[in-house]
Amino acid sequence: MAGHPVIHTPGIDALATTGHYFPCAYTEQPACVGARRTLFSGQHPRTHGMVGFDDMEEWDEPDTLCRVFQRNGYHTYSVGKRHVYPQDAEYGFDLLRTHEEGRFLSPGYRDDYLTFLEQRGWGDFGLFGSGVTNNSYTGRASMMPEELHVTSWTATEAIHVMDQHVSDHGRDAPFFLFISFSKPHPPWDPPAVFFDRYIDDPDLPLPVVGDAARYLQGESPFVKGARGPFPEAEFKEASARHLRRWRAAYYGLIDQVDSQITRFTYHMWRTLMLRNLLFVYVSDHGEMLGDQHWWAKSVGYEGSTRVPFILNLPSSFDDEVTAGPRYEDETVGLADLMPTLLDACGLPIPDKVDGHSLMPLLRGEVASLGRELWHGEHEEYGQYLWAGSERFLWHYRMGKREYYDLSEDPEQRRNLADEGHPRAEQMEQQLIDLLGDQGRADQFVRDGRLDDELARSQENHTPPPYAV
Repeated sequence: MAGHPVIHTPGIDALATTGHYFPCAYTEQPACVGARRTLFSGQHPRTHGMVGFDDMEEWDEPDTLCRVFQRNGYHTYSVGKRHVYPQDAEYGFDLLRTHEEGRFLSPGYRDDYLTFLEQRGWGDFGLFGSGVTNNSYTGRASMMPEELHVTSWTATEAIHVMDQHVSDHGRDAPFFLFISFSKPHPPWDPPAVFFDRYIDDPDLPLPVVGDAARYLQGESPFVKGARGPFPEAEFKEASARHLRRWRAAYYGLIDQVDSQITRFTYHMWRTLMLRNLLFVYVSDHGEMLGDQHWWAKSVGYEGSTRVPFILNLPSSFDDEVTAGPRYEDETVGLADLMPTLLDACGLPIPDKVDGHSLMPLLRGEVASLGRELWHGEHEEYGQYLWAGSERFLWHYRMGKREYYDLSEDPEQRRNLADEGHPRAEQMEQQLIDLLGDQGRADQFVRDGRLDDELARSQENHTPPPYAV
């Protein structure tokens, strides 16, 4: 559906074909915690406060998405990764089944998936038993049976939660269910059947290497100050042989997620006979996967910031909307999800929400969202501005301005800002004006220009205790 030449995702493709697919969806903050706050508040990072990364900062937002549903009579459930602090904070969920990728940040916290492994005799191996860590750029097949893999566990737990919901409350009781697959975040360790599908695929693409691959040299660690035998880096050049193996593992994890989404939705439809369901498929951020020698996320390139965004509405909406369109020219963000869901369900949208409901577009009440600019950021890396197919990236950590025209250069190989392209300067001024409108010019602008040193001085993140 998204046009990838290798990855097999028939379940997700079917959701898009019978739903509403937004190919130009982007995360306002390409890192876990900030993006998830945006998902659950409909607020931009500057509003909810997480413009960088800090997984030990409490958040007291009273109007989270799940709290609004809860206040309006919905049973609310969460299964999988949440990445909040404290780790047992409910934030409006009636029931939690959590997995936090080996993070133990709160006193007394127990990871439900790791407890599951202990109960089945796999406690000595745990999450990283394959020797691949949770920020590693390496990959291999999992040593565990497929039914014990965290992706399978997440779908199984979601099925159990929904079985219990129907048993306790009946099929007509409204519910909000958040299923958060931790994969394809590292460790990249799919079950062997999924790894084997891709490791020898002759069409498996290698990373994009363009101008931006020159802006850093050597190897940059993923966590500042980290020491030890951890195969983790945010910037690292690798051989084609290694890249093929690592990408095969990543693609295999996506394939496995697709199979478990299919398994879960089929159970809902055939076993529980639930029909009036609104499905959403979305991600908090992307993965560079070696493009420009970058790994993980946070930078402003397409691999890091572009995310899937699919709305699949039940047949009860057929009189209002037409299923199946792709909104190729509409830029949407994660902040749009909360107001869209609340609008679709006829629930009030909190005043602090920055995003906009997409339902008027789906209903045909408006021809376009009319967005000329889209803004993203990460405190530790840069500020990002989108205008149609144009991208202006201010990576102040590297001291670089970058301008790409995706209509001519969809893989972002040629940085036209290095060549003095006039649009680079024009979009830089647009970013300056936008930051001024937000009341933040004093953090980034000096003498009328974007200032790298000033921007870098705003960063106040320190590594968490488990990382040093």
